Amino acid sequence: MNKKHLMKKIAVLFALLLVASLAVFPAPVLAGQTINQDKAMDFMKKVLHSNIDLSKYIITLKVDTTLSDVPPPVGHNVESLLYSLKSENNELSIMINIERGAITMFSIDLLEGQAITNKPYTNMYDAVTDFLKAYQAYTNIDSNNLIQMLNNVDLTKNSTITQESTKLTINSYEFGPDYLTNFKWEHIINDVAYTKVDITFYDTYLLSSMMDTRKLYTIGDTSINISMDKAIDIAIEGLKSYSYEMPDGSIVTDFKVSKENVFATLTTARFNYELRPYWDVRMLLDEVYPGNVFGLSAFIWANTGEIIEYGNMATGGISYPDGTNPTDSTSTPNATDNATSSNAPNSNTLIVGIAIVAVIAVVTAGILVTKKKQK
Repeated sequence: MNKKHLMKKIAVLFALLLVASLAVFPAPVLAGQTINQDKAMDFMKKVLHSNIDLSKYIITLKVDTTLSDVPPPVGHNVESLLYSLKSENNELSIMINIERGAITMFSIDLLEGQAITNKPYTNMYDAVTDFLKAYQAYTNIDSNNLIQMLNNVDLTKNSTITQESTKLTINSYEFGPDYLTNFKWEHIINDVAYTKVDITFYDTYLLSSMMDTRKLYTIGDTSINISMDKAIDIAIEGLKSYSYEMPDGSIVTDFKVSKENVFATLTTARFNYELRPYWDVRMLLDEVYPGNVFGLSAFIWANTGEIIEYGNMATGGISYPDGTNPTDSTSTPNATDNATSSNAPNSNTLIVGIAIVAVIAVVTAGILVTKKKQK
């Protein structure tokens, strides 16, 4: 195995260790395949086979694990399957995630040599459109508007275009040893992104990864009744009743923040697999508080102004007692991974989501160096 692919294999293995450490493992399958294993193999044969000649590989299931942030149906319950594909001169790994019966993500990693393909492509347009057509036929999810948008943009340049309620962003970059082009289609309502299709290709026109949330999420109330200024006012006013507890039992409260040091972003959160808009408000404090807390975050529903949750932004690490609310924002909260109770996202689930994002970010930063393409 050459050096450049060794880095990528280490990153894949590290990510798998992370998933395994947080996963809930099902009972071993002693005979036959599970429903999701059948689904994954069927997907490879009917969709990925248009790009990779699977007949030339020995395919082996290496990992089948389920990651749950909280008990369903409230939280995520994702089955992740890792397959090894080996031929005489090359090796691939394919990871497929299945959630709520739908394939929501897959990635293809080149571990040794080049992939054996069914059809040699000479341009990115043919590679992307052929995949989307095969994927549409398999899923019965209409992707014609995605294909049509490719006709109106130069696929060799970084660009963004919007047609009706769909925004397409094209971005080429280097990721470790590989040169990749990413295509991201987002469903936009009131300037906020909801469901998306995200596809990445190697410069050899081989598929690298895909994420599709169209079948996973529904779109709820999209109204924006709370302005950014109002959301900031709500967040600052709510600080009067916010506090967090230190390991020694002391309570930290009475936070001082200047309005000019407050920033807000409109984004979406998942509420029982329904997407809704919310304000992510970040408040830099006038001084550093116990636990190295330099800022606070507030999540506020954009339609009602209800405060979902507060969290801490801190440097370094600290162990909080069970039952306390703050989170260590050395990593950024991902609101779309928040599980929900009857009213608002659950803080314990938020912490699990943060841990996943944080470790993956460390892997990416420490092993694979990302650099923008130089034109």
